[in-house]
Amino acid sequence: MSETFGQRLSRIRKEKGLTQEDIAKRIVISPQAVSKWENDISSPDILVLSSLADILGVSVDELLGREESSPKGAKVDDIEEPEVEEVETEVIDESIPRPGITIDENGLHAENQEGAYVHLGGKGVEVKGEKTITINDDGVRVDGVKVSKQVKKRVRSKAARWIPTGTLLGLAIIGYILMGIYWPDQNMGWKCGWTIFLFVISLDSLYEAIIKRRFCSFAYPVLVTGVYCMLGFTGDYFHTLGWGFYWFLFLTIPAFYLLFGPIDSKLNAIKEEREE
Repeated sequence: MSETFGQRLSRIRKEKGLTQEDIAKRIVISPQAVSKWENDISSPDILVLSSLADILGVSVDELLGREESSPKGAKVDDIEEPEVEEVETEVIDESIPRPGITIDENGLHAENQEGAYVHLGGKGVEVKGEKTITINDDGVRVDGVKVSKQVKKRVRSKAARWIPTGTLLGLAIIGYILMGIYWPDQNMGWKCGWTIFLFVISLDSLYEAIIKRRFCSFAYPVLVTGVYCMLGFTGDYFHTLGWGFYWFLFLTIPAFYLLFGPIDSKLNAIKEEREE
């Protein structure tokens, strides 16, 4: 009985003192593939035969058994040809655009199903998601606006926000000290002068309410508290209506929010419609 390719491969491998793992590592395949060859379940690709013969130290003809049968006039057609495993290939229609990663002369491009993408090339980087970010020699832009301009705008906004607040706070401190020094009667200057700081908070919130265009951003409860304390302290000093009379001012707090709350909601809805 003639020796099959698998039997011949197994015999030569054992003669060379090699294992299936040794051959698999050198060809960069799995040991299971070598086992299938030796059991005649499958055969190596013709391109692998040369490497396999080099590893075993034999010729391709000897590995295929041609040297044993061909010297006495064996026909080439009688030699058993190894079976070649068929590999399924996917036919891709290039006319259909597909999301994924592509590389061309312009650079690398990655895109997903939602339309977000990343373009990387010699002209810079462009990323599109919720916002479009572009990085090139001109700098960094977000939705077409330079980041440096956005930073300057925020700095100017914060400066415009804190300059008047800091000025008011400085004036309040000076006023509190002057009241403490020049209104010493019954210690009134130090006693009620601190209410000035409540008015500073109120004025600061008024500025914020104007910027945000929201009435309810105004710290109306703080203003009411400052007015009530000021009237209470001065009422005791001048012996006029004091603490017990001006409590009704606090009733205006819920009235303020009941009045301006719906207005703020309406203005906010109009703003969102314009942004859309």
